[in-house]
Amino acid sequence: MIFTNSFKYEDIISKIDKEKDSITIVGCNGCVRTSGAGGPEKMKELALKLRNDGYNVLDGYMLPAACVEPYIHKAKLSFDVNTVIALSCSAGFFNMKNNFSHVKVVESVEDIGLFVADANTEIIKVVMPYEKHKDKLGEEYIMGTDGKDKLVEKQIAMDLEV
Repeated sequence: MIFTNSFKYEDIISKIDKEKDSITIVGCNGCVRTSGAGGPEKMKELALKLRNDGYNVLDGYMLPAACVEPYIHKAKLSFDVNTVIALSCSAGFFNMKNNFSHVKVVESVEDIGLFVADANTEIIKVVMPYEKHKDKLGEEYIMGTDGKDKLVEKQIAMDLEV
C-alpha cells in the first residue's frame, strides 16, 4: 500500500478559484484512508472547510480504489463541475487526470512510499520510502493519523533494507 500525507490546506486552495471553480471531491477509500489522508471523513472535513471559506463544492464521490480504471467511472461529474480535487495517491490523481481531461484536477495528497500495516494493532510501518522521503524508512504511525501520530518505540518487528 502507498503511505500518503495531506498537502497543507493553503497549498490546495492556492490551486482553486472561489469565483470560477465548481468543485467535486473524488476520494479513494483505499491506501489514503488507511494512511489518514483520505477516506469519507477526510472528504467531509475538506468539503466543509472549503464551503465555510466560500468555495463552491457541489458534491463528492468516494471510490473503492481511485487507481483502478473502472472505478473512476462511478464518479459521475455533473455538467456544472469544472474542477476535481483528487483525494487520492498520485496513481489515483493521474487516473483522474486521464479520465476527466475536460476539467482541472487538483492534487491534494503527497506519496511518501510503501507501507505495511498491522490491522490488529492499527499500526503502519514505512518499508520502502520514495527517494524524497528516504529518511522515513522504518517509521511507524497509528493508522488514519495522516503522518501526525508517529510512534517512538517500534511495534512491528521487521528488518528493512533499501
